[in-house]
Amino acid sequence: MTAYKLRMRDDLERRYGQLRWQSIQMANQALRVPDTRLALVDHTSYAAFQRWQNHPDRRVDWDWPTSWQSWKLNYPKRFECATWKGDRLIGFAMGRPTYQTTGLRLDYIEKSPEANEPHLDLTYLALYSYATLLGATHVKILNPINNEVRDYYEQKGFKYDPKSNSCIRRII
Repeated sequence: MTAYKLRMRDDLERRYGQLRWQSIQMANQALRVPDTRLALVDHTSYAAFQRWQNHPDRRVDWDWPTSWQSWKLNYPKRFECATWKGDRLIGFAMGRPTYQTTGLRLDYIEKSPEANEPHLDLTYLALYSYATLLGATHVKILNPINNEVRDYYEQKGFKYDPKSNSCIRRII
């Protein structure tokens, strides 16, 4: 990568990093669940993730620490969120704006198999905040892992689009 491209990427990382931080702050202000908070993904998140990484009830096997490094490098405009209840990690989510920034896509979302909290509802606060700051008109959850999960998203106000295998929710 040339020095120009690195500098441009660093500028994007700084600019969108501020928007990510602002969206997390906005979401935390709207949060009405005691002892629960949203945060940007960091090393503390990964340490907490290791407690449930090999849980037998885990539905997916994403390697968050490895995937995260790639996303952080390749997508400076990315969305990221770690959800906490006290000192217990509830889950992770990451995505990125669509190419025209008309939407914000959620590529990965995972809830701890031991968590009972409504991870999607909590993550959506940050997702919605970030999408709003970007000027996006919709959010999209890509590739629901099964029909049960897809139906759950639909109950939360998303509409399933079989063409793109995603659940879409317009921003008002």
